[in-house]
Amino acid sequence: MAQARATPRAQSRLQSIFSSRYAVFYVLVLPAFLLRMIYTVIPIIQTVLISFTDRTILGGRYIGLRNYEILVRDSTLIGSLGWTLLYTGTAAVAETVIGLGIAILLMQNLRLRWLSNFIMLLPWVVAPMLAAVAFQILYFEDGGILNAILQELGFGNAAVRWLSDAETARFSTIVMTVWKNVSWVALIFMAAIGSLSKEVLEAAAVDGANALQRFWYVSLPLLKPAIYLVLLLRAMAEVQTFEQIYGLTRGGPGSATKTLALYAFERFFQQLRYGYGSAVNLVLLLVTILIGGIFAWLLYRSREI
Repeated sequence: MAQARATPRAQSRLQSIFSSRYAVFYVLVLPAFLLRMIYTVIPIIQTVLISFTDRTILGGRYIGLRNYEILVRDSTLIGSLGWTLLYTGTAAVAETVIGLGIAILLMQNLRLRWLSNFIMLLPWVVAPMLAAVAFQILYFEDGGILNAILQELGFGNAAVRWLSDAETARFSTIVMTVWKNVSWVALIFMAAIGSLSKEVLEAAAVDGANALQRFWYVSLPLLKPAIYLVLLLRAMAEVQTFEQIYGLTRGGPGSATKTLALYAFERFFQQLRYGYGSAVNLVLLLVTILIGGIFAWLLYRSREI
C-alpha cells in the first residue's frame, strides 16, 4: 500500500518537473549537457584505462599499478607538482590582490571607466603564445628591454638572467601570468563593487567611518563571495597552465618552471609514453579537483554567512 501511495506522488513530482513551464529549458539544455558528458567523461575513463598499461605508439599491455609506482619515485614529477602548487597559489593570490586594487582605483573615476575597461582588456585577449613571445623579447639577457632599462637607470652593467636562472625564471613566469590575467580579475571586481549596497556604505559614513574603515569593515566582507569566486576560477586555470610557460621557458632552465601540464605533455606527446602520460594527467586532474573543491567550499561558506 505504501508503495502504491508513493507512486502517484512520484509521478506528480515528475510531471511538475517536466511541465510545460520547464520543457523548453530541458530541451535546450539537454543536448549541450550530453555533449559535455561525452567530451568529458569518456576521455577521463579512457585516460584511467590507458594509465594501467605501458602503451606507446607501437601498442602496449596491461601492467596494473606499475605507472603509479613509478610516479611516486619520479623526482621530476614531484618537483613539477611542487612548482605547480607554488605557481598556482602565488599567481592566483597576486592576481586577486592587484585586480582588487585596480578595480577600487578605477571605480573612483566613473567618466573614464569605459576607456579603462577597453585598455585593461587588451592583455587578457592577447593569445597566450603571443604573450610568451612578447615577454621573451622583454626578458632577453642581451638587448632585452628590461635589462636595457636597468642599465640606463644605473643598476650596473651585468645583465639579469631573467630566463636562464631558476629563481628569476620562476619569478618572470609568474609576472607574465599576472599581467595576462589581472585585467579580467579587475573587471570582475569592478562589477562586484558596483553591486554593493550604497545604503550600507552611506550608513557607515554617517556613523563616522573613514574611507579605509568603510572598505575594511564593510566593503571587504561584502566582497568575500567575489574574492573566493575569483580565487576559484584563477586557481583552476593556473594549475592547468600550459601555453604561456611552454612558449616562454619550455619548462626550463632544467625543470625549474615545468608544471604538471607541461610534464604530462612531454611524456605523452614527445616521448609517446601514453600509459605514463595518462597517469600524470590523472594526477593533474586530482590536483585540479582538490584545489577547486577547497575554493568552492570557501565560496559556499562565504555565501552562508
